[in-house]
Amino acid sequence: MKGEKIKMKLVIDVGNTRTKLAVFSSQTLIYVNAVEVLTVNILNEIIEKFPSINKAIYSVVGLEKEDIDIIKEFLKSKFELIEMSNDLITPISNKYLTPETLGQDRIAAVVGVNNLFAGSNCLVIDAGTCITIDYIDRESNYHGGSISPGINMKYRALNNFTSKLPLLSGTNHTEITGEDTISSIKSGVLNGTLMELEGFISYYNSEKTDLKVVITGGDAKLIHNNIKETILEEHLVLYGLNIILDTNVKK
Repeated sequence: MKGEKIKMKLVIDVGNTRTKLAVFSSQTLIYVNAVEVLTVNILNEIIEKFPSINKAIYSVVGLEKEDIDIIKEFLKSKFELIEMSNDLITPISNKYLTPETLGQDRIAAVVGVNNLFAGSNCLVIDAGTCITIDYIDRESNYHGGSISPGINMKYRALNNFTSKLPLLSGTNHTEITGEDTISSIKSGVLNGTLMELEGFISYYNSEKTDLKVVITGGDAKLIHNNIKETILEEHLVLYGLNIILDTNVKK
């Protein structure tokens, strides 16, 4: 109807190191922000900016129960709210043998890629705290994938489990042959990660046709900049959560 407000949706992805917040109008992302600590004040600012929000979804990995309970109660007082879980309906067929242990961010990412690249075999690489690789075929069947330590986790492991190696960070590309301890660690972590992923991509390319390799997560740009024919989708999990919200709340 003429003059009717366009309804919007709030999507919240609480990760291990930061929280992403997004507002969607239908399938269009119109606002996105990342914060280290999610608070009621931050949420209230978004709601005031977008008063036509009428439903929301949240996915939680990194908040304590007491903290998320406060957030939940605040949001439920404003509009309909659902929590991402394995009980929700998704527009894909999940072939994972233990769906109850499947990370919410992994399923959201494959739902997002299945929508963006419908009809293609897709490999999703989410380079965050952990690096997850997930395969979904052109008929929307999700098969699973792999989990390994992310870049910062590798740096921390080298420091934690040895007596002399320093704690490093960063994703600036480095030479293969490290000429001192610092550059050797960086080569092992960064080039080792890239070679690991190139091996997985090569395997799937040899097994599947018309494969789209989609990169997301905090370290996605490093991978995208150094591995050819990858597609960067920084907000893939948010897109997937938005689709799952629409699938489960019809209004």
